[in-house]
Amino acid sequence: MYESEVYIKTIQENLPQEIWEKFSDTYRGIKHRSMLHWTEHCTECAMPSCFKTCDLYSPRIDGKCQRFVEGIERVIQPNEINKASQILKIQFKKWGVLATQGNNELYDCDEIEEQERNELKLAKLIHLVPPKFIRKKLIQKRYSQKKKKIISEQNSSTKTPDGFLLEIYNPSKTMIPLGLVIRNDDLRYSKIPFQYRIELKPGYNKEIIPFDEIAKRVKIGMSYRINLIPEDINSETPLYFGTTEFVQFKDNKQLSQAAKKIKCIVWDLDNTMWEGTLVEDGIEKLKLKEGIKEILKHVEQIGIINSIASKNNYDTAMAALKHFEIDEFFLYPKISWLPKSKSLKEIALELNININTFLFIDDSEFERKEIEMTLPQVRLMDAIHYQTIPKLEALQIPVTNESAKRKTFYANEAKRRKLSYDYEGEYLDFLHTCNIELEIESLKKEHFERVYELTQRTNQMNFSGNRYTKDGIFNIYNDPDLSAYVLRCKDRFGDYGIIGFGIIKKSKNLLIDLMFSCRIQSKRVEHAFITHVLERYLKLGDFWVQYNHTEKNKFSAQVFNDFGFEIIQKEGAFRELKFGQNRDIHNDKIITVTESK
Repeated sequence: MYESEVYIKTIQENLPQEIWEKFSDTYRGIKHRSMLHWTEHCTECAMPSCFKTCDLYSPRIDGKCQRFVEGIERVIQPNEINKASQILKIQFKKWGVLATQGNNELYDCDEIEEQERNELKLAKLIHLVPPKFIRKKLIQKRYSQKKKKIISEQNSSTKTPDGFLLEIYNPSKTMIPLGLVIRNDDLRYSKIPFQYRIELKPGYNKEIIPFDEIAKRVKIGMSYRINLIPEDINSETPLYFGTTEFVQFKDNKQLSQAAKKIKCIVWDLDNTMWEGTLVEDGIEKLKLKEGIKEILKHVEQIGIINSIASKNNYDTAMAALKHFEIDEFFLYPKISWLPKSKSLKEIALELNININTFLFIDDSEFERKEIEMTLPQVRLMDAIHYQTIPKLEALQIPVTNESAKRKTFYANEAKRRKLSYDYEGEYLDFLHTCNIELEIESLKKEHFERVYELTQRTNQMNFSGNRYTKDGIFNIYNDPDLSAYVLRCKDRFGDYGIIGFGIIKKSKNLLIDLMFSCRIQSKRVEHAFITHVLERYLKLGDFWVQYNHTEKNKFSAQVFNDFGFEIIQKEGAFRELKFGQNRDIHNDKIITVTESK
C-alpha cells in the first residue's frame, strides 16, 4: 500500500516485458504478506518548523513536504501479465526517503488486494471534495487512521514472516546504493538500529532479508519504523518498487534459490588455496596455487568480499596466509574444526549479507555436500575450477570507486555490529571499547553548508527546534557575543564527519542552541560536549541552558538530568536550567575530546 490519499495518479510506463514477468513470478510465489503504508518522507524530518526555513520545502496537498519529484505514481499493469503487486514509480529528490510504520502482521494476498482497491476508491472520493482545506483535513485524518491501524494490529496472529522482501527495478546504467534502516519508535530500544545496504544494479533487483536477522536488532512486538534511503541518486532517475513487505512464501524455493549476484567468496585452504595439507606438510612444503593472488586481488577490486572456512588450527593457518602475503585479502576468516556450514552462517551474520549471495570453494566433495544439504542457497564450486572465477557471469561487474570502498564498508559495519551483539559487559563499557573521538571547532565559513543542512534535518536531537537559514548562520558567525561550535566525531569503525552544532551566548554564560545528527545517537557524544563546555565556562560563573522540550527530543534532553542541571523556569515547552559554579562536573571519560580554533 502507499499514500493513495495523497497521490492517486496512475501512469503507463513502457517497462521491459521481462521486468514485468519477474515482478509477476515473485508475487505468485508469495503466500502471505504484510500491509505496510509507504509514505513520502525526509531524512531527519523536522516538520512543521522546517517548512518555514528549509530551501527544499515544496508543499503537498496536505501541507507536508514533497520529497519525490512526482510523488508516488502507480504504474498500470499490462493486460498480458498474469498478476503482479502494485508497481510504484518514485523519483527521489534530495533527502527523500520512502518510509512506513512497521508491522510484520501477515494477511492473504487476496485480502490485501481488496483493501488496496477500496483505498483507491476512497482516495478518489476525497479528491472530489471541493473545499481545499476540507480535503486537506480528510487526507491528514486518513494518514493518522492508517498509522494507528498498523500499530494496533501488530502481532495479532501467530504467522511469522520468512523475511523482508524488496523488489526494485533500476532502469539506469549505474549501480545505486540503497540503505534499509529499521528501528523502534521508542529510542531506548534502538540504540543501534537494524541497517542493511542494498546495491541496486541496473535492471531487476530482488533482496530477501531473513526475518530472524531483523528480530535480533528490533523489538518487533513494539512499534517501529522502516526507512528506505537511496544514496546520491539523481532526481531524474526513477526507481520502480514492487513488493516491499514482510512475506511468507508458498515454498522454500524463494529462500533457497541462489542469488544471481555474488557478494562473498568463501575459500577452503588445503588443496584449494594452496597445494598440500598444512597439518601434515607444514608451511615450508605448501605451494600457493598458480594465479591465486591475482584472483583474490581481482575479486576485491570489483567489490566482492573474500573470506575463509577451513578446518585447521587458526594460528598456524594465519601464519601460512601471512607467509604467502595474502592474509589481508580476507574478512572474518573462520578457521576451526567445526562444520563449515556453521562457519558460513557466522560469516553471513558478521557481514550482514544474505547467505544466498555466497560462493563456497572447496576441493572436498564431502564438505561441498555438507553445505549443499544444510545451506542449499549457497553456490558451490570444486576447487579444480578456481581459475574460472574471474570469468563467472555473476562477477562481470564494472570496477568503480564504490567497488574499491566496499571491503572497508563491510568491515567497519561488521565490526560495529558484532561488538554490539556479542559484548557481554554493560553498554557504557562497550562504548569505552569504541575509541570515540570528538573534535570541537569554532564555526568557519567552510562549515556553513553542512551546518545549514544539519539544522534543517536534525529533529530528535535538536534542543531548541531552531531551523537556521543560510543568512541566519552567517549572522551567528559575525555576532561577537556568540561562540558557535562545530562538532566532528569518529570512532574505531569510521569517521562520521560533522555531526553537531552548538551556540553559547558569552555575555550570559548561556547555551542557547545544541543539535546533533542521529548518526551519533546513544554514543554519549552530547555528554562529552556538555562536560567540555562546563569545564570551560564554569570558570566564568554559573552556566545556563535554555531549550524547548518536545516529544521527539525528550530522550536526548535526558543529558541535562544526567548532569543534575536545576530547572529554574518551566513554562509550556520552554525550559531554563542552571548548573552552579561550585558543583562538581561528572566526566565518564568515554570519549576523547579535542578543541581546535
